[in-house]
Amino acid sequence: MRTLFVAILMALAVVSCKQDGQSIGTQESIVGKWAPTYEIFDESTQKWSSIQTLVALPTYEFTSDARVLQNDKPAGDQDCCGFIGNKYAFKNGKITFSDFKICPNVSCYALHCDGWIVRKLEGDIMEIAQCPGGIMRYKRVK
Repeated sequence: MRTLFVAILMALAVVSCKQDGQSIGTQESIVGKWAPTYEIFDESTQKWSSIQTLVALPTYEFTSDARVLQNDKPAGDQDCCGFIGNKYAFKNGKITFSDFKICPNVSCYALHCDGWIVRKLEGDIMEIAQCPGGIMRYKRVK
């Protein structure tokens, strides 16, 4: 009886364990257009605050065929040495970009950025730890 009890506890422990980002969703769950809410998370205070900016933040769209659009144009074509490519993959809570624009006659000394971490994806809200940048909140455009 004790062995059965231990086996059940172990099974429950294994079922309740999860890898980082595993519960965030699938690639299909981020498909769509996402607009910024102009909120950023301050890790020192653990609070969200509004961004005061005179410049419009970009809207991102993740398509079902793994393309990334920024303001309705291919994201990777927006600028040289960018951090976002024209294609993406989403796995274990991480958005990894590829198909970057190659810029002749430009030396890119950009910071290393290996993707964005989706910290929360619930309903029409997505919170992303962007690189470079901070943790931003986006709302799905309907």
